[in-house]
Amino acid sequence: MKSSLLIPQAFAVVAVMLHTAPAVHGGIIGLIQNNVLGTADFHRQQSWPFDPNVSGRRAHEFIALHGDKSERLIERIGLGIDGRQEERREQQAVRDILYEQQQRRDGGPPTSGYLQLQQRPVQSYPTGVGYARRR
Repeated sequence: MKSSLLIPQAFAVVAVMLHTAPAVHGGIIGLIQNNVLGTADFHRQQSWPFDPNVSGRRAHEFIALHGDKSERLIERIGLGIDGRQEERREQQAVRDILYEQQQRRDGGPPTSGYLQLQQRPVQSYPTGVGYARRR
């Protein structure tokens, strides 16, 4: 019987504390607003200037700077940014020369450990059963 009276008393104490302590009340309201509903900035309508054709206009500039398919960009990223790019470039050049010499000596890429791929016959879609050719 005592435990059933304890719950309403605890609720009454919490309600009185919230009513008398505006800082706690503001903290709880802020907690609900920021965590459940999200801040007001999330619900404000925003607009962004967007041009869908900008990539087509800037593609030539990007290719001139980074190479076709970003070849030079990937190379620069691979060399690092710690000031030792030239040292790494020399190491990679030596590695490439040794690899090419090994390939010429062995007569091609090593076959041990690799699957031998066989050329599969070209398969065509059955005609007249509703298959459409994708383009």
